[in-house]
Amino acid sequence: MNDRLLNESAIREHALRCSKELRAGRFTRVGEDFISEVKVDVEAIIRGLNEAAKTQLHDPLATELNFTTGALLERAQPILNGLISRIIQNKVQRQPSVGVTLGRTR
Repeated sequence: MNDRLLNESAIREHALRCSKELRAGRFTRVGEDFISEVKVDVEAIIRGLNEAAKTQLHDPLATELNFTTGALLERAQPILNGLISRIIQNKVQRQPSVGVTLGRTR
């Protein structure tokens, strides 16, 4: 992802809130590798959406048409935000209790 698709400061803020509420404030910092893992997980979700509607007989026909509307994006945004929130929460909950920085969980 070259475009800035995610709000990194919101990711940090939510991760630290999860730490405070779910892990007794164990973590006080969010490392770049934590942010990178969230980005990778979101990229996987986007790839999954693309895989869900593969054509069966022919290659997809190229088009420059824009099928989405602002109304669709408004409906999708809360769903995506909730999904990303759960990704962050799960990562915080799986983080080993070593150090004070949320980092790579795998």
